[in-house]
Amino acid sequence: MQQEELKASNEEIESSNEELEEQNAQIRQQSGELEKSKTLLEEKAKELELANRYKSEFLANMSHELRTPLNSLLILARSLASNETKNLTEEQVEEARIIHNGGLELLGLINDILDLSKVEAGKLNILSEDAYLDGIVKKLQQQFDPVAKEKNLAFPIAMADGLPAMLHTDAQRVEQILKNLLSNAFKFTEKGSVTLKIFRPDKQAELQRSSLDYESAIGFSVIDTGIGIEAAKFKDIFEAFQQEDGSTDRHYGGTGLGLTIARKFAHLLGGEIHVASEKGRGSAFTLMLPVKMSAREENGTPFAASDIAQENTRTELKTMPRASVAEFIADDRKNIDGRDKVLLIIEDDRNFAAMLVKIAHRRGYKCLAAGDGKTGLLLAVEQPVTAIILDLRLPDIDGMQVLDQLKHDLRSRHIPVHIITGRDAGGNVTSLRKGAIGYLIKPVEAEGIEGAFSRIEELLQSEMKQVLVIEDDENNRIAIQSLLKKKDIRLTLAGMGAEALAELEKTRFDCVILDLRLPDMTGFEWLEMAEKQMGATGLPPVVVYTAKELTEEENRRLNRYTGNIIIKGAKSPERLLDEVTLFLHSVESTLSKDQQEMIRMQHDPDKVLQGRTVLLTDDDLRNTFALSKLLKKHGMNVVIADNGKMALEKLKEDASIEIVIMDIMMPVMDGYQAMREIRGMRPRQGLPILALTARAMPEEQEKCMTAGANDYLTKPVDVERLLTLLRVWLFRQEMAA
Repeated sequence: MQQEELKASNEEIESSNEELEEQNAQIRQQSGELEKSKTLLEEKAKELELANRYKSEFLANMSHELRTPLNSLLILARSLASNETKNLTEEQVEEARIIHNGGLELLGLINDILDLSKVEAGKLNILSEDAYLDGIVKKLQQQFDPVAKEKNLAFPIAMADGLPAMLHTDAQRVEQILKNLLSNAFKFTEKGSVTLKIFRPDKQAELQRSSLDYESAIGFSVIDTGIGIEAAKFKDIFEAFQQEDGSTDRHYGGTGLGLTIARKFAHLLGGEIHVASEKGRGSAFTLMLPVKMSAREENGTPFAASDIAQENTRTELKTMPRASVAEFIADDRKNIDGRDKVLLIIEDDRNFAAMLVKIAHRRGYKCLAAGDGKTGLLLAVEQPVTAIILDLRLPDIDGMQVLDQLKHDLRSRHIPVHIITGRDAGGNVTSLRKGAIGYLIKPVEAEGIEGAFSRIEELLQSEMKQVLVIEDDENNRIAIQSLLKKKDIRLTLAGMGAEALAELEKTRFDCVILDLRLPDMTGFEWLEMAEKQMGATGLPPVVVYTAKELTEEENRRLNRYTGNIIIKGAKSPERLLDEVTLFLHSVESTLSKDQQEMIRMQHDPDKVLQGRTVLLTDDDLRNTFALSKLLKKHGMNVVIADNGKMALEKLKEDASIEIVIMDIMMPVMDGYQAMREIRGMRPRQGLPILALTARAMPEEQEKCMTAGANDYLTKPVDVERLLTLLRVWLFRQEMAA
């Protein structure tokens, strides 16, 4: 009996062992298959990484190949359209404008294609930040109000109650989506209205993405009364290059890539786009976004190949602030429109600059901050700046040079500049003569800063500028009245010194025009008495306008009060107008045409470029032709090299070269190597170099600066930016000489 039981037990054990062996064999087989799958996945990941790298390089090269010919096309078309030689007919000028506008449209399409490709390659990153909702709406209103007026359409903006003041998202991508939706709405609407409605979705809203829920989402609806879309076409319009009406005789242009990119960008931001429409009865496109982007959207994109795509992320510079103007501290540059008061702070002390920003915000200003002189000068001419606070100790350019250049540039000379600096009071008189409205020495008490803001606001709010003219000759008084005739200037005329002192007691004047020969006293005596009378308030800026030949001693005496002595003569009316408008901070556009011409004659913006020599290095003949023509028109001498090696030879041969424009992608020797070689040439180590490239990627800027560039420009060249940078760097050299 026991033997039978043992036998049965052994049989069961053997059976179990066989089953275990079979299971082990299956596990080994599955492990082998898993190992093969893992190896296959690793190979696929490597292939994907390689494909992404190739695609990224392809995009960079395509950017270069497409933008390079556009560069010369846009520059030459713009030059022809300006018709400066007046030898083109109106029809030819209009044709040049059409070519230029067509080039800009082509550039827009190229940018769209590159954007779409980068999204699909996982090469587009998201820059999330806090963005004011009002700021986004103001920019859209500012851009599309003129379009609505031109097409005679209503453009109401309806903002619901309870909206958040701020979104945490990529504001530029949000604006890009809404601009696409609004552009299409205006394109396909001939009468009626285009409405932008901003709201909180209710519980009935059909939200599909996990990152969205009605409590933490916001909706932007673009509603038009246009041609509408058939329901069957809803899917097609979001496909690249698909159109609702694909017929050859269609009345409207297609939507191209705009909606495709808009939908992909919406997904990157954690949102979605809904469409509702009926043929012939208008459309409503609604962008739904989370008020705060989730960590998933911030840290990566749904299209990215995990860390592989993140490793080499590229973003077109057109989606970033203009190159070279880096953010010093957090400011309001992305949230400014034409109606804001904008204070530019040029100050290299981050803590003090941040404190000024806080005070300015309390007083209703939007702020721009620059930590160096060059950035300050660029912001002053490229942004709608209302007033400037300037430090004189800056890391790159002396503050006095910055003030001088601000007051020599017709685009910025009207802006009130208040000096706040650690430099001693020796610069006080000099800065006030150059057109500053005030001077404070650090450390500054709170009352002093508040006083500086009060002085700025008093000047900005003063609709009528007060000028005291002290001149006993009737004919000269009439001539000055005629010269300064302007609706916002009130002239007070005095023929005697005592009469002028009485007027000075009653009125706060913005400027005084003084003749030195008066019936009851000399101009020197008047200045002494006026200084005592004004006391701590101080004299307003004084322009001495006289026919008297001054001795060296008299010049010294006058310099105590003013550096603006104008001797009456052939050119003196122009100089008088120039000095007075400087102290009145008059915007050039508010002057008459004759007055503007007189001011321009005194301040030729190209004066600093006249006769200066630039080395233009570019292998594309179209670009060298277009750029050399542009630079020669502004008075520069141009030396041309078609590769980096030739550029080095030109620098050794020609000692007159003062600045270099260096293309990056060239045969024989590229721009990176050429710049490194130049920085190794002992006599040329400090030569300013502006890098110029059609590869508009962020890392390109860093690579150029590391190689030795002083500044960086992308193709197609922003002509005004190029000229501004040339003026800045050549002005610096001129002042240092």
